[in-house]
Amino acid sequence: MSTDDRNRNRFALRSTVSAVLDHPLAGLERRRTAVAVAYLCALLGLFVVSYAGANVTVDDVLLDTLSLGFDHVSTVLIVAVTVTITIVPLAYAIWNGGPGLAFAIPLVPVALGDLAAGQYVLGVDTAVALTAGAAASALALYVTDVRTAGSLRPWRTAGGPVVPRLLSVTVLTVVAAFGIAQFVAVVPPRSLERYAPFAALWLVPFGVVASYWAGEVRTTVATRTDHADGDRADT
Repeated sequence: MSTDDRNRNRFALRSTVSAVLDHPLAGLERRRTAVAVAYLCALLGLFVVSYAGANVTVDDVLLDTLSLGFDHVSTVLIVAVTVTITIVPLAYAIWNGGPGLAFAIPLVPVALGDLAAGQYVLGVDTAVALTAGAAASALALYVTDVRTAGSLRPWRTAGGPVVPRLLSVTVLTVVAAFGIAQFVAVVPPRSLERYAPFAALWLVPFGVVASYWAGEVRTTVATRTDHADGDRADT
């Protein structure tokens, strides 16, 4: 590969990274978005180290039996995963908006764990991650528009929600709700009991999305009424 090709590839990579960091679904401020991405990368690093300790052997001896450091890494990883699934996405939504990234944050550690375990069915952790992700996504949409519109009811202000962003959050909410419906339909009662405390989080996406779409309907009806009145006046 020539030097020019390398430079072009580097430029393309930088352009892609910049586009992701500056995307409105990722966050309001580039630096805060970068912090969230770095956090997920650090989580990935912890996961790789923990997985290596539990699966890689040296002279038929697992690495985590050779050093207590791997046990410490696993403990930190468990705490980090728990916080990432439940608290971090909501905190990020309030801190930097970004409905898309806020939805993805809790799913990253769950996806890594399922991939490592070879598990491809919805479990309690996945259900909690989907619920927290949907709530964080809707909260991020609301926080973004509150800052932009300067109102606690941004769906009532002129130039309120950007429809593509609202559609994205709506789709994410529907996908998460469908996943939870599948989870509820097949899991035993014991798993439902573990999930139940998190079910209240659904009030956030359902309330926010419903409020936004109600505002869109009111705006559309009012616009059509004004146009109809104007047409009558002209005649």
